[in-house]
Amino acid sequence: METNVLWYIGKKMNNPTCKVCGHEMMVALENLYDTRYGYPDYFDVLRCTNCGLFLVNPPLTQEEIGPLYTNYYPYADIDVEKIKNGFRPELGVRSKFKNWLTGNHRIQNMLPKGSGRVLEIGCGDGRSLLQLKAFGYDAYGIETDENIRRIKDTLNLNVHIGTIENSDFQSSTFDLITANQLVEHLINLDSFLSKTKSLLKDNGTIILSTPNANSLYRIIFGRIWINWHIPYHQQVFTSKSVKTLLEKHGLEIIKIKTVSPTAWTLHQLEAFRHPSKIGVKNPYWAINSQKLKVESQKSLTLGVHIKRLILNLIVFLITITNRIIDLFRIGDCLVVYIKNSS
Repeated sequence: METNVLWYIGKKMNNPTCKVCGHEMMVALENLYDTRYGYPDYFDVLRCTNCGLFLVNPPLTQEEIGPLYTNYYPYADIDVEKIKNGFRPELGVRSKFKNWLTGNHRIQNMLPKGSGRVLEIGCGDGRSLLQLKAFGYDAYGIETDENIRRIKDTLNLNVHIGTIENSDFQSSTFDLITANQLVEHLINLDSFLSKTKSLLKDNGTIILSTPNANSLYRIIFGRIWINWHIPYHQQVFTSKSVKTLLEKHGLEIIKIKTVSPTAWTLHQLEAFRHPSKIGVKNPYWAINSQKLKVESQKSLTLGVHIKRLILNLIVFLITITNRIIDLFRIGDCLVVYIKNSS
């Protein structure tokens, strides 16, 4: 086979180029698949020779994205009443310190109390909007998954079911736009950023978080790194590829940092212990929360106490290690603060 021709599941792509900078892509990993929710196909991962962006191939189409999340992602199983009755806003210095220590990557938990209109793109199960409202913001959301409709109705949230491109928000509406773990899922990055920029007020800010392709854990775990998250993550960014993409749209990075959530690292270790098969939902991701709840209800025997002590020690060591990793900006998650420079 010629080096400039790549074959994927019966599809041929000639001279694939980076969607961010236009440079050549090289095959980095072959035959990855959905290790969580059972989507039944193989994908390769390409890497840009210039900006380092990773791309999944074959890419999904815009028409495939909605059914993918509706049919495979676990939002259909969310207990709305549990969210409604169990949500507790994270307020105060103690919560701020806990979120920093454990590497909480959720943007809504990093913000101070304030006011103004905030748009959360990819608002998921709605808890991010509840947190924003608790901080005093006028919160709005966008979510593509139809399963969120019952959540928004039950929690009385302002959520557009669809994409930012087909939303009807007016231009220059929002003081702040946030996107937690979203841009890695998108098919069309350019249309997303163009629309996002148009919705932002002149002095507004965008904050996004996304997995870091230059993460130490990506290097250590290779093809089983949980943030490949095939095929839901269509690309994984480096700092350079994020900067290049934003500059194309007249957007400027104010600050960029990495955050390595303790929970992500624990999930990574558990994923290593629970290998998956293509087309089969991984039991760990399906019932993880129930397993933890059952274990917490066991009688507190000496063996259970010792097991918990060891687990707490492991969590502590991971937490401290992750804070050190973030000092060197090789953590698992990028958090990017952006302003309009045009």
